[in-house]
Amino acid sequence: MKGENINIMDYESIMENIKKENGEVPNPIQVLGDLDESLVVNHMMDKKFVMSKGAIPGKYKALMLLSAAIALDSQACIMMNTKAAKKSGATVEEIMEVFALAKFAKAATTLSNAAPAFEWLLENK
Repeated sequence: MKGENINIMDYESIMENIKKENGEVPNPIQVLGDLDESLVVNHMMDKKFVMSKGAIPGKYKALMLLSAAIALDSQACIMMNTKAAKKSGATVEEIMEVFALAKFAKAATTLSNAAPAFEWLLENK
């Protein structure tokens, strides 16, 4: 059967690993686990799956995840992915450049989303 070789992770081990890697378990993960441990296990299996792919080096995956966390306004994920990027070999300069890129992307999205309002203002001066 496909996927048989994936090691099933258990909830307690996952929580210990998260705490070991990050110094703490981010509140959203803790609360989710308190409500339904299987959702945390599934989330971390998904992470393990995408991180196991080899086409993109781990450092760049960590930086991309950080950029997405910034753009999506996830404070816990920003902290977690900043730590992961640094641990994966990213320099402070690379991490700060990701912050600048994500800020620009978010600003560009804001401008794009506001375009209909701008058009309305032009028509209704």
